[in-house]
This record gives sequence, structure tokens and C-alpha cells, in this order.
Amino acid sequence: MNDPIRELKTPEDWAEAEARFNNMEFVRRLGVTVSLANPDEPHCEILDIEPFHLGGIGQDFVNGVIISGVLDLALGLTGLRYSHLGYFATRNLQIDLTLPVEKDGFYVKSRVTSKIGKQVFAEATVFSPAGKPRVHATGVVRVGIRRS
Repeated sequence: MNDPIRELKTPEDWAEAEARFNNMEFVRRLGVTVSLANPDEPHCEILDIEPFHLGGIGQDFVNGVIISGVLDLALGLTGLRYSHLGYFATRNLQIDLTLPVEKDGFYVKSRVTSKIGKQVFAEATVFSPAGKPRVHATGVVRVGIRRS
């Protein structure tokens, strides 16, 4: 990615922003697909679970580190709406691993719940492919970060 994401300031840039995220090395390596079809609810999914996605010793559930990474990405994407203010980054992430995420894949939807100053409060839920909620997270995304 040659140009900063913060240069994507208008709704007509959502497809370009989506393509940029999907071309990032860490997104590709994790097997994540980002969708910004509805920019108010960024969507991330991993439908093809590989052995490295699984946790523990021989468990058939997705490892928490994978879930955490995808939740961080999905919550962070809520900051895109505020990219005209400057850079943005996840500042806080709290995860409730309520139910195991099985190896048939999962998707995450996130959304802003409120904004106070330069803090965007967001939530995200991990769903099974059948749409059953498995994990919930809340977080804070700092927006308007100026490069020093």
C-alpha cells in the first residue's frame, strides 16, 4: 500500500479502501476477506480455516489469537469514516470469548456505538457461517492521530 489510508476521504473510495485492505500482507496471510460494502458495518471473514488457525493441542476450534486479530481489524475499520481527521488506530480492545468458534469458518461485523472527541467507541460480534453469535468485543479507536 503506497498511499496512506487516510487519503480515502469520500464514499466513492470505499471499494478502493476495501481492495487496499484485502491486499495487505497480514490480511492475506491470515486468510481474511474485508468487506466495506456497508462502511457503517465493516465485515471481515475467514471461511477457509487452515490448520494454523486452530488452537490448543489438537483442538478443532479457532485459536483466540486469530479471533483477536480479526476483531482488532474489524473494530479498527470503524475508524475509516474519520480518516479525514488523520490516522486512526485501535486503542483498546476487550473480548468476551463466550462460545468456541468452530472450524467451519466465521465472520465479524463491527459498528460504531458512539464518538466522544477523538475516541470512537465500537463493538463487534463474531458469527458462525450460520449467523450464530460466538464472541463479542468492544473497543476504542483513536482517530485524528497526527504524524509527528
